[in-house]
Amino acid sequence: MNLIISLLIAININYTSKYLEKSDNIYIEKSIQDSTLYYTSKMKNAINKSALFPYASYKSLKKSILYFKKKKDTNRAINGLIKMSQIQKQKRNYSKTFDHLWEAKYLSDLYHRKDQKVTIRISLARLYDNFNLTEQSVTLLEDASSIAKEIYFEDNQKTENLISSYMYMAVRHRKSGNYKTALAYLDSCYINDKINLKQRIDMPFWDAEKGKIMQKIGRNEEAGKYLHEARDLTQNLIITYRPNISMYLGDLKYSINQLDSANYYYKESLNLTRRKGFNNDLEGEVLLKISKVYDKKKKTKLAYRALSESITIEAETLKDKNRTNSELFEIKNTYLNSISEKNEELEKQNIIIEKNNQIQFRLKVILGLLLLLGIISYTFIQMRLKLKKTLLDKKEAQIKAESNKKKSENEIELKSKELTSYALQLVDKDSAIDELLDVLKTEASQKYKNLYYKYKKGSKDLWDDFNLQFTSINSAFYNKLETLHPKLSTTEQKHCALIKLNLGTKEMARILNIEAHSVHVSRSRIRKKIGLQRSENLEKYIGSL
Repeated sequence: MNLIISLLIAININYTSKYLEKSDNIYIEKSIQDSTLYYTSKMKNAINKSALFPYASYKSLKKSILYFKKKKDTNRAINGLIKMSQIQKQKRNYSKTFDHLWEAKYLSDLYHRKDQKVTIRISLARLYDNFNLTEQSVTLLEDASSIAKEIYFEDNQKTENLISSYMYMAVRHRKSGNYKTALAYLDSCYINDKINLKQRIDMPFWDAEKGKIMQKIGRNEEAGKYLHEARDLTQNLIITYRPNISMYLGDLKYSINQLDSANYYYKESLNLTRRKGFNNDLEGEVLLKISKVYDKKKKTKLAYRALSESITIEAETLKDKNRTNSELFEIKNTYLNSISEKNEELEKQNIIIEKNNQIQFRLKVILGLLLLLGIISYTFIQMRLKLKKTLLDKKEAQIKAESNKKKSENEIELKSKELTSYALQLVDKDSAIDELLDVLKTEASQKYKNLYYKYKKGSKDLWDDFNLQFTSINSAFYNKLETLHPKLSTTEQKHCALIKLNLGTKEMARILNIEAHSVHVSRSRIRKKIGLQRSENLEKYIGSL
């Protein structure tokens, strides 16, 4: 009897245990489902209200993403990261924007989320564009287009990503001034006959871009049509690029000199940029445009006020961007470390089964990182040393070149002075000989004739000796003179050489064995052939050659 009772109790306990276990599993499964629904709803609500309540939405998204990461729901986690990056961009916190997008890019690449790959690459491209990093921006947009084409070829109903990539490629080319290419990309948005942009939210963006391009190429009537359509379609809607449409309309009106209309649309754009949920990167640019309108209307005070406010905002934006640039390296390291941590988490699933493999893997990773760090450090140090040596060699060569140049200039100047002194001595000697000949002419006429002819022969050789020494010092002078002024005769070139030595009319006449009047005539011809004005100094010009 006792044995039967014991068996009944054991059966009852076992049944009860299994029932409770089953109940617990159902409860846990239901709790997980409830939590997933809760965080899904929380994330959806945060995304919808992010424009009006960015701070609260950001906090809510952060908590939701942590939950979805733990549950390996990467799709929702990536969407949350994309929205968090948009909120940070609105707040001009570009470093955080980069951080969230890089993390989202890593997850989308790791889990092959093609749709999200396109969205993230376009967002990163636009962000790089803000920092004038054109090469990175174009690379990302081309990558986005390539992935979008893969999605389209797999299913021709999925055109969303391809249209988005084409639109932002159009924006990129429009900003670069390639208006024909930009229009080709916009027209490519009609991928097939089933596409109807009129039914899409992208239509106002398409109209706005096409309107802006039309304004740029001078087709103002078409520009106005597209831009007004875009404005009408987005009226009373919270769409980020709404301020751009008003600004483009202002640009159009300004280009056709309708200043009051231009000012109206610029102010509309400015008011929108200052409201939550819209593009606030335009505030400084729009204020500058308003300043130009006031300036054209001769409203100097208002122009100055708008310009001053624009400069203040642009300076603050520049400060934010500069701070972001300084943080990018640190952020990228954080991103790489984050990748490393996530890789370690994935590996832990296999490490639980084989602890020995875990130890070996960690050792390999640590050794690899140490080796990589050593290689990077060595390369960095070598590059720094090489750069330093290059700079020192360059500086030394520059100093040596300057020293040689100065030394050469000093030697030329010294020799020029010696040549001038030599020429003056020859002139003085020649003058003394003339005086002696005059005396001999009176007192010893026969000796005078012999000496006179001998002196005249020596005078003919005077120029040849002088010219030989001049050419040795100023070797490039005649070549440069002939290149610049080929019409100058040989005699006129001789005159120029003597002018370069700052010799006076009498000294030149004596060396050339001509009359002083002939020197004046020759100088006048030289001025005319060179093309000097009356106010220009011939000696200064010749001296500069």
